[in-house]
Amino acid sequence: MKRITNILVNIALLLGVASCSSEAPFSRETGEGEGRFLSSAMSVELKTDEKLVRATGVPDVNDFTVEFVSADNADKIVDHYTYGEMPEVVTLPVGDYVVRAYYGGDYEAGSNAAFSAPYYLGESERFSIEKDKIKDNIGTIVCRLSNVKVTILFDESLVRVMSPDSKVSVSVGDSGSLDFTKDTQDSGYFAYVEGSNTMAAVFSGVVDGDETVETKTYDNVMPGNHYRITFKLHVVDPNEPGDINPGAPGDEIKIDATVNLEDLTGNGGTNINPDDEDIFMDDDRYPNEEDPTPGPGPDEPGPDEPSNGPTVKPEDEDSINLNDWNENPSECVLNVHSDTGITGFEVEIKSVVLSPEELSGVGLAAKMNLITGLDEDGNDVSDALSGLGFPIKEEIDGKNDVEFNITGFMPMLQMLGAGDHTFVLVVSDSEGTNTTELKIRIK
Repeated sequence: MKRITNILVNIALLLGVASCSSEAPFSRETGEGEGRFLSSAMSVELKTDEKLVRATGVPDVNDFTVEFVSADNADKIVDHYTYGEMPEVVTLPVGDYVVRAYYGGDYEAGSNAAFSAPYYLGESERFSIEKDKIKDNIGTIVCRLSNVKVTILFDESLVRVMSPDSKVSVSVGDSGSLDFTKDTQDSGYFAYVEGSNTMAAVFSGVVDGDETVETKTYDNVMPGNHYRITFKLHVVDPNEPGDINPGAPGDEIKIDATVNLEDLTGNGGTNINPDDEDIFMDDDRYPNEEDPTPGPGPDEPGPDEPSNGPTVKPEDEDSINLNDWNENPSECVLNVHSDTGITGFEVEIKSVVLSPEELSGVGLAAKMNLITGLDEDGNDVSDALSGLGFPIKEEIDGKNDVEFNITGFMPMLQMLGAGDHTFVLVVSDSEGTNTTELKIRIK
């Protein structure tokens, strides 16, 4: 249990700040000065439905890493500690922060996937450190499972006819691959990368005397979910209309794979499959007519929750999630409205295909401020933004209505080949901030 904060130390600290000592507090100036953060201002809580008694058990929050991160740059870590060993007082430069707490994710070298490697993550709300002042309350940081858990099972009907060396190789986006056999008891864990969320499970082995390689896929994989996949022998039911086994002799489907989803983010291990039924994964040669139903991710706001700040609505409801854009091209327009006038408009481009080098080559960056026309490093990208039809500067600042049209950006995405792309819009006004994701898939 985390040590109880020493009340006398905190009282002494407060008195020290208010005293008229000959040496003023915070005398070590750095930039705009420093402030103090009391370790008692926060607590860390783990909320999960993970059952890890066979391995290391549920981790102790005292072993979590706690980082003080710049609120405006998620890669800038100002200070860090092990939660159970935090000092009573942390001195920080003046600025805006979030506290990030995490544990686990011990992946294989060169990969972001491993067996028995859950990763738990939580963040505080944004808060400010002010000069010569003490931050004494940011509340509880709730950490949840934040990578993807996969378990592979083999139905007895398949085990009887498959070779002993048969295996299933599972990959999730670009996170790496893990091999499962019928003797594998552990679950695999894969890092979740936004915009790279398709799971592929490739069976390879000898089935009933025939060399067999079949790929099953599942889209819209989410962090915090457990995907329990069962491989079974494909059996045609002659009494079931439409149940056929397509393909030339030797090329027909021999194996089916079904997936059952479970939410492990601390909501009771809820089964989130529709009607509690298994979902058949797509076969690479003969895909299902319907896409699998994605499970919800952790802590998604309900549809009836009020939102403050600007509203962001697609001109066409389908344009907020443009899957297979090159097969069904359409206008890609979002309409932004603010009752009080827009004060902030930032865009982040997340893409495994559209690298920073590719963006730099056309004068863009991964994170850009459309009102200032600058990227996160202070470089001017306004000409490139304007040339692609993005609204910038006075076209946004203080406006009540702005059209965000990136249809002109599509040809560049097509030239880069297949891949998923996400445009994250963070729009602010005096009432609050709205974050909206525009997802595009190029096949």
